[in-house]
Amino acid sequence: MKHFFLLSALTLSCAQALSSEATSESPKAAQPSTANWAGSAELGFIETSGNSDTQSLNGKFNLSREKDALKTNLKTEALTSKENGNASKEKYTSILKADYSLDEYDYLTSTLNYEDDRFSGYEYQYTFALGYGYRAWNDEDGKLDLEIGPGYRRNVLDQRNDQGKKVEDEAVGRAALNLQVNLSSNAKFTEVITIEGGDANVIYKSDMGLESALIGALAMKINYQVKYTEEVPEDTENTESQVAVTLVYNF
Repeated sequence: MKHFFLLSALTLSCAQALSSEATSESPKAAQPSTANWAGSAELGFIETSGNSDTQSLNGKFNLSREKDALKTNLKTEALTSKENGNASKEKYTSILKADYSLDEYDYLTSTLNYEDDRFSGYEYQYTFALGYGYRAWNDEDGKLDLEIGPGYRRNVLDQRNDQGKKVEDEAVGRAALNLQVNLSSNAKFTEVITIEGGDANVIYKSDMGLESALIGALAMKINYQVKYTEEVPEDTENTESQVAVTLVYNF
């Protein structure tokens, strides 16, 4: 848990630093400039009783800032689940992404991804990657971004009964797809796919969502996430999946 809060503080500090640099790097930047802020907060809760008592809580926060050629995006997510009073799932993630536009189609991108999944066999995992992005589609009907580049990944295995920690470091290649289809004026479909591959392991992630506006800034979202890890610690599964229904507040 402490790693999640530390990374969240770090990502917010990095976002502020990037914003400050953009405003001070040239005399022209000293002139009045408009920064576009946007964000959303999601919350979902499920409780069942009877033969088994379960409680699940899923929360997400997304904040983005776009100014001139620089766009910074911060995403955090927390998922907890209990069954008959015992924790059955506990996962925290934080992603900081910064894109710098070169022209209408081309951009440079950097991504810092941290994950603390208490039931994955890892104490925590993080990846830092740089790359090139191409906007293959961007109009009123939606958008499609494609990214590729090198990166570095660290996995720290959960070894609570042993002395020390087992750390896995490796260089990876990262490829990503970010799709948004505007189905109507109040509904959209999104799909984000990332693949990180190195000599020791390959990790595939898919995050699919369908969001529909309810009233004002409030919307409902159905989300389906899949994570496949080629090589996993003992007593853990290669594939994890999650289905969630959440209320979304856009601002």
